[in-house]
Amino acid sequence: MILLLSGLLLITESPDTLTLDQAYMLARDRFPLENEIALRQDIRDLGIDNLTAGWYPEVSVSGSVQYQSDVTEIEMDLPAAPNGVDFPTQSKDRYQIALDLEQRLYDGGRTRSRKELEHRRSERAVQEVRVRQHDLKNQINEVWFAVNTLRKQQEEFGISLAHLEEQLQEMESQVGHGALPASAHDALQVEKLRLKQQCRILRARERSALNVLSELIDTDVPENVILKLPEIPEQLPVPRYDSRPEAALFEAHRNELEEKEAMVTASYRPAVAAYGQAAYGRPGLDLFEDRFQPWFVVGVRARWSFWNWRTDERERQMLQLNRQIVDNEEDIFRRNVNMVLQEHIEQITELQEVIREDEEIRKLYERIVSNAESQLENGTITASEYIRELSHKRHAGIRREQHRIELAKYWQNYLITSGN
Repeated sequence: MILLLSGLLLITESPDTLTLDQAYMLARDRFPLENEIALRQDIRDLGIDNLTAGWYPEVSVSGSVQYQSDVTEIEMDLPAAPNGVDFPTQSKDRYQIALDLEQRLYDGGRTRSRKELEHRRSERAVQEVRVRQHDLKNQINEVWFAVNTLRKQQEEFGISLAHLEEQLQEMESQVGHGALPASAHDALQVEKLRLKQQCRILRARERSALNVLSELIDTDVPENVILKLPEIPEQLPVPRYDSRPEAALFEAHRNELEEKEAMVTASYRPAVAAYGQAAYGRPGLDLFEDRFQPWFVVGVRARWSFWNWRTDERERQMLQLNRQIVDNEEDIFRRNVNMVLQEHIEQITELQEVIREDEEIRKLYERIVSNAESQLENGTITASEYIRELSHKRHAGIRREQHRIELAKYWQNYLITSGN
C-alpha cells in the first residue's frame, strides 16, 4: 500500500500500484539533489549576511614603536635674554596605540547590487539543480518501462510453460501406449527447461532494474509492486517550452547578467564614510610637546574614481555579449527539443500502426498453434515443428507487448520533452 505521510509517499511491503507521477515526486523530494538546493540557499543567506555586515562600524586597534635617525629641530641665533630662550626638542623614539573607527555612510548602491547578485546567482544555481532533477524523469522512464517489458516477457514465457505442461501431460500416456515416440516427449521437456532458464534470467534483470528504481526514488520498491503504465492521451498536447526548467534557467542567467551590469554602474559612484581615531602615545598631535598624551580626530571622507579609462563600457559590452550567448543557447535548446519531439511523433505514429498489425498476427498465430496441437496429437507433425510454431506465437506476443510498452514510453517522453 502507498501512504501519504507528511508530504512523503511511502510504499509498504504489501503489493500495490506505483504510478510514474508518484515516482517523479519521490525522486524530486527524496533524491539528494533536493538537499543540494537547501545547501545552495544557505550559502546565499550567509553571503548576504556578510554583505549586510559591511554596513556595521569597522573597528580596529593598531600600535607602533619606532626610532628615527633624526628629528626636526629649531636652530636660531637670538640676542641674550635675562631669562634665556628654550626651544622645544623631540625625542627620536616614538610610541603610539590607537583605536580606529569607520562607518560607511554611502556606497553608491554597491551593497544593494551585490545582495541582488547573490540572489540571482542562487536562483541560477537552483534552476541548474531543477534541470538535473528533470533529467531524473528520463532515468526513471527507462527503468520503469524496462521493468514492464521484462514482466510482459515473463508473462508470455509463463503462458508458454503452462501450455507445455499441458502438452507433456497429454503426451505421457500416448508415449506409454506407443502412440508417440519418446523423443517427442523429450523435445518438449528440453523446451520447458529452456523456458525456465529464460524466466530466471528475466527475473534477475527485473530485480536489478527495481534496485535502480529504488535508488532513484530513495524508497524500497518491493518486487510485487505494480508499476502502472501511464494512460495514453487521445491527441498530442501543444509543446510548452516555458514550463521546462531549462527555460527558467535561461531567464535566471539573464537576470544575473542584468544585475552584474547594475553592479558595474554602482561601482563607479562616489563612496562616503565617517571615521574617527582615538590614540595615546608620544608625541601627540602637538609635535613640540615631547610627552605621552591622549588625542583624537574625527572626520568624513569621500572617494570617487571619476575616470576609469572606459573599463565600464568594456564590461557592459562583455555582459551584452554574454546575453547574446544565452539567447543563442536558448535557441539551440528549442531547436533540439523540436527535433526530439518530431522523432517521438514519428515513433508514436509508427508504433500505433505496428500494434494494429501485431493484433492481426496474434490472431493468425493462435489459429496456427491450435492446428499444430491437433496435428501433433494425430502424429502428422513432429514435436520440433510444434515447438517452432509455439515459439513463433510466443515471440509474436512478446513483440506485441513490447510495442505497447514502447508506445507508452514514447508518449511519456513526448510529454516530458514538451513540458507537459
